[in-house]
Amino acid sequence: MVIFMEKIKAYILDIFKDKVKRLTFILFVTLPIFVNLIIELLSRKSVIKLVSYIFGNPLAFLSGVAIIMATMSIMLLFKRRFFVMVVVAVIWTGFGVTNFVLRSFRETPFSASDFRLIGDAMKTIDKYMNFVGILMLCAGIVLVIAIVVFLFIKSPQYGAKINYVRNLIYISVIIMVTAAEIKLSIATGALSLKFSNITEAYFNYGFVYGFSTSLVNTGIKKPSDYNDISVETIVDKVFGENTVDNENVKTPNIIFLQLESFFDVNKVIGLELSQDPTPNFNKMKAEYPSGYLSVNNVGYGTANTEFEVITGINLDDFGPGEFPYKTILTTTTCESVPFNLKEHGYVSHAMHNNVSTFYQRSEIFPKLGFDNFTSLESMLVEEFTEIGWAKDKYLKDEILKLLDSSDGQDYIYTIAVQSHGTYPSTPVLDNPLITVSGIDEERKYSFEYYVNLLYEVDLFVKELTDALSEREEETILVMYGDHLPSLGLTEEEIENGDLYQTEYIIWNNFGLKLEDMDLETFQLSSRVLQSINIDTGIINKFHQVYGDEDEEEYLRALHVLEYDILYGKKYVYDGINPYIETEMTLGVDEISIESVRKFDGITVEPEDDYYIIEGEHFTSYCNVIVNGEAVETEFISSNRLKIPYIALQSMDSIVVRLEYEDNILKESDEFIYIENSNE
Repeated sequence: MVIFMEKIKAYILDIFKDKVKRLTFILFVTLPIFVNLIIELLSRKSVIKLVSYIFGNPLAFLSGVAIIMATMSIMLLFKRRFFVMVVVAVIWTGFGVTNFVLRSFRETPFSASDFRLIGDAMKTIDKYMNFVGILMLCAGIVLVIAIVVFLFIKSPQYGAKINYVRNLIYISVIIMVTAAEIKLSIATGALSLKFSNITEAYFNYGFVYGFSTSLVNTGIKKPSDYNDISVETIVDKVFGENTVDNENVKTPNIIFLQLESFFDVNKVIGLELSQDPTPNFNKMKAEYPSGYLSVNNVGYGTANTEFEVITGINLDDFGPGEFPYKTILTTTTCESVPFNLKEHGYVSHAMHNNVSTFYQRSEIFPKLGFDNFTSLESMLVEEFTEIGWAKDKYLKDEILKLLDSSDGQDYIYTIAVQSHGTYPSTPVLDNPLITVSGIDEERKYSFEYYVNLLYEVDLFVKELTDALSEREEETILVMYGDHLPSLGLTEEEIENGDLYQTEYIIWNNFGLKLEDMDLETFQLSSRVLQSINIDTGIINKFHQVYGDEDEEEYLRALHVLEYDILYGKKYVYDGINPYIETEMTLGVDEISIESVRKFDGITVEPEDDYYIIEGEHFTSYCNVIVNGEAVETEFISSNRLKIPYIALQSMDSIVVRLEYEDNILKESDEFIYIENSNE
C-alpha cells in the first residue's frame, strides 16, 4: 500500500512538471464544473434558480460534477486526453441542450428512455419544428462535428507509453469515490434513488444525476420482501375476498376513449374565452360518474397512460421516464383488460388515428391481447390539423364499424390524436371560432389554437355519445385526457393546482350509477370492471380488494405482484405465464381487388395510358404490387386506385398492399390479370 501511495505521489508531481499533463489535469478538474453549470443553467433557465440550487443542495451539484468527472476519466486510456475530455464535455452539454429543447415542448425532462423514442421522434419532427428550425438543427450538428474533428487534429498527445493497468486502477478509484459521494448524498437526503415525479427529481437533484439514474435504473426492482410466501399471502387475500356479485355479471360494450392532451381549459386561472370550448364534456361530467385522474407526464407520454389503463400496473415502479412499450413488453405478454375480458366473450379492438408503428403499438398490442388494431393506415381521413394530425371526427364511424363487426360484445381502446401538440405561437387560424384573452402574449396564439382544437374534439365526443345512445346495445364509454398539453402551464395557473391530473367520465346508456372519485390511472379499468361485477385477473381483482387498504401497504403489495408477473418467478401463475400473444390483424376490413381496367390517355402514346384497380377498402396507404414489384400508385377512393401504363400481360399477378415505411401491414389476395377482360 505504501509503495502504491508513493507511486501516486510521484505521478501527481510529474503532472505539474509537464505542461501538457498540467493543462490536462486542470481541465479535468475544472471542465466538469463548467459543464454542469451550463447544463443546470439550461435546465433551470434562470441564473437565480441556478445559484439557489447550488447553495440549496451543494451535494447534489457536486454529485453531478463527480459523475461528469468519472466519465471524463476514460481519457487516461487515450493519448489524446485533451480531445477525449472535450468530446465527453460536448456529449454532456449536448444532453443538456436536448433537455432544454424538449422542455420547450413538454414538461418532462430528457431521460434515457428518449433514446428508444428517436425513431418515433423522426416521424413527427415536422410537427414540432419548421423547415428553418430543422435546417438550423442540422447545421448545429455539422458545426459540432467539425469542431470535434478540428480538435482531434490539433489537440496535443500524451508522449509516453500508456500504462493501461495503472490507469484502469486510477479510473476505478475515481468511480469508487464518485459512488461514495453519491451514497453519502443519498444517506443525507440530498439525493434519492426513487423518483415519484421525474420532473421534480431533476429539479431537486440536478440533470446529470437524474439522467444517469434513468440510464441504469430500468424495469421494476426486486422488492426486498419478494419470495413465494409474500406473493402467496397477497394472492390469498385477493382471492379470499368477494368484491363483486358473480351472479349478476354485466357484459356491455366497453369503449375507452383516450383524448390527446385534453382537459377543461376553463380551469386555467385568469384565462378568458369567448365561449366554452368543451360544453359537452363538461355537461357529461355533471351527469355521469367522473373525477380527476392522476397521470405520469405533461405534454407527452400517451403510451404510458394507456399502459397503466390497459394493464393496471403502476408506472412509478419502473425506472425514471421508462416506457414499458419500449422495454419489457417487447419480450413478454402481460395481464390486461383484453386478456381478462376474453373469458367473458369479448372481442378486443385497439384504434389510433396515427400510424401503427408509433410507440411500436403494432408489435405491443398483440402482447396485450388485442384481436385487431385499426390505425391511420386503414382509415379514410380527409382532414388534418394545421400541423398535420388527423382529426378525431372520423373515429366515430370507425368505432361504430367495430361494434358491428362482431356478434358478441366488444372492448374498444381508442387513442385520439387531434389535439396533440405542438401549439404554434404565431397565428395559424384565419378566423378562430374561439378567441382568448387574460393570458400572456407569448402564449396567446398557442392557447387560441389549442382551445379551437378542443372545440372540435368536444363536438366529436357529442356525436359519438349521440350515436351510441341510439344503439340498442348497452355500452360504457370511458373518456379522459392522457395528460395536460405542453402550454407552459404552472400549478399556480390551474384551479386544482396539479399538472399531473386530467379528468375522466364514465358515460353509459343503461343507467349505471357510481360515486364520483379521484383515481390513479392504473385504477381506472378496475373501477369500471367492478361496476359490472367483473373481477377476472389478479391485478384487476387486486385493485378491487386492496383499494381500501392503507396506501403504503397497497402500493407495496402491488409492487410485489408487478415484479413477480413481469420480472420474477411468476409464483402467482404457478411459474408459467398463461397469456399467449394474439394473432392480431390490422383493422377489420379485408382489402380486395375486383377488376383491373385499362384506360386510354389524352394522347395516342401508350405511355399516357393507365390502369384503374377497382376493389374494396383501399386507403391512401395502399400500394399496387405487380409481379412482386411495387409500382407508382395514386389513391382515388376507397374503391379505386390508379397506376401508370406498364404493359400488363395476361397472367400477371396483382396485389394491393397496405404498408407504411416498408412495413407490410396487410394485403389483398392475388388477382390474376387477363388482357382485354374486365374481370
